[in-house]
Amino acid sequence: MAKIAIILFRNEQTLAEQHRWWLEDHAPLAKKMPGLLSYTINLADLDEYGNDPQIAGTDYLEFADWDAAQAAYESAEWQAAREHTAASGAKTIRTWIRDTQNIEI
Repeated sequence: MAKIAIILFRNEQTLAEQHRWWLEDHAPLAKKMPGLLSYTINLADLDEYGNDPQIAGTDYLEFADWDAAQAAYESAEWQAAREHTAASGAKTIRTWIRDTQNIEI
């Protein structure tokens, strides 16, 4: 299993508008990526003082293995998603995850 985690920073939209854009406009593009097994969006909320967050949220794209993730990253579908995000005025940071450790409570 391989995951790509993305932090989506705020743009000039309100938080609610940016979340709507992400869920309704952007997610359908992301879902077209070849080899994508799972797509999770974590929507940020106001901070502990009621202020807008610095990020709109995070997402996780999950693939069967590293090669599948790399193929998706190099695909026309990923390029279209990157261009769509750039056009929204939001910036991202990506990290590639090879292993996840669940810590027992």
